[in-house]
Amino acid sequence: MPSVQRLSNSTVYVHARREHPPPHFHVIGPGWEIKIETRTFKVIRGDAPRSDLAGIKQYWATHAQLLLDKWDEYNERDP
Repeated sequence: MPSVQRLSNSTVYVHARREHPPPHFHVIGPGWEIKIETRTFKVIRGDAPRSDLAGIKQYWATHAQLLLDKWDEYNERDP
């Protein structure tokens, strides 16, 4: 799973070539993992400490397009 960004206490990932819509990203920290829909920041699965979630949301607010681009790049479908 390619990492996209290292945050203070976690790492942002976008899975490659095996994921399913909607576009989403994963964040893994010490003892927790969360899966978030990229377009809406809706938590799909998991949980993160409140302080980490605030940092993740701040990252998402300025990098959502990058995350969508990585999703498209890593999960390109055959025609």
